[in-house]
Amino acid sequence: MLPTLSHIHAWDTEHLIEAAYYWTKVADQWEDVFLEMRNRSHFIAWEGAGGDGLRQRTGADLQIVSGIAEHLRQASGLAREGAGTIGAAQRRVIYAVQDAHNAGFNVEEDLSVTDTRTSRTAAEQAARQAQAQALAGDIRQRATQLIGVEHEVAAKIATATAPLNTVGFHEPPIAPSLPTPVPHNEKPQIHAVDRSWKQDPPSPMPGDPKDMTAAQARAAWDAVNADIARYNARCGRTFVLPNEQAAYDACIADKGSLLERQAAIRARLGELGVPVEGEPPPAPDPAGPQPNEGLPPPGVSPPAESNLTVGPPSRPSQQARGGESLWDENGGEWRYFPGDNYRYPHWDYNPHDSPTARWQNIPIGDLPTHK
Repeated sequence: MLPTLSHIHAWDTEHLIEAAYYWTKVADQWEDVFLEMRNRSHFIAWEGAGGDGLRQRTGADLQIVSGIAEHLRQASGLAREGAGTIGAAQRRVIYAVQDAHNAGFNVEEDLSVTDTRTSRTAAEQAARQAQAQALAGDIRQRATQLIGVEHEVAAKIATATAPLNTVGFHEPPIAPSLPTPVPHNEKPQIHAVDRSWKQDPPSPMPGDPKDMTAAQARAAWDAVNADIARYNARCGRTFVLPNEQAAYDACIADKGSLLERQAAIRARLGELGVPVEGEPPPAPDPAGPQPNEGLPPPGVSPPAESNLTVGPPSRPSQQARGGESLWDENGGEWRYFPGDNYRYPHWDYNPHDSPTARWQNIPIGDLPTHK
């Protein structure tokens, strides 16, 4: 079954653009947090098996999260690429419809083509009818290709995100330490001190946003937006085949609860005075590929006060992709960001002067960092 002409004109890929934005954002946040944890573990003055275990564990967790982030970025790239591919397929159908109109034909909702002109002879009528059939065949073929492209994009994204369903942090069981026997005499004794690090288990995330702290509400906001992005990528179809209707209806049923939770978390953030990011703007025209990921184009340099050298980036996933950074003499890291759907070209800068140093967005000239 083919889509109607109205469906083709209304075909939308905004859900893929939004999904790509949130997946990239979540990947960066996760990797930054676990990189900070790994760095902190190396600054803690904790010797012995406990300190070694902490550093080993944070390093292993960072590797797991870097893998997760890479899958998210891959899905993000596929979503952006898919939005462009689907948009191109949609335009091909619309161009064929316009060609039919220019030739004096009318395209109906079912993509059939009828002649708007009156033929003066039987031969002319036969020729026009043959032309109408050819135009209708071309339009329907392109509409079929549009459906196929959307299904192909959805399958690629599903394949890219499938490994995320099996990712986990595997903790080895920790055996309880046995007490040190104490001799029964009255002389002072020196006993081994239990230097294991004990802390209370983290408090669970409240189900009701009204009970959340600022940090919990911020994390819940990122999580619900990521859920909505996944929902949009899964259920944002403009056209649904009959055999997909039941699954599509079940998918749509999830939307109400997601939007309700998003609204409740937004309200809680407002009560706590935590700013909420606005809706992402439409995608701009790409500025073209950069010389290398993280490095600026010729003639662009960061506002650093010392000499710069090219070196590997601090994020493992960027290292794996062959990215590079500019490092100043104080250990600060500069990375050129070429811009995307929501941000202008700018510098990402981290001074790396402490284990908790945060990345900063540094504008280029008078250009703002965000749109």
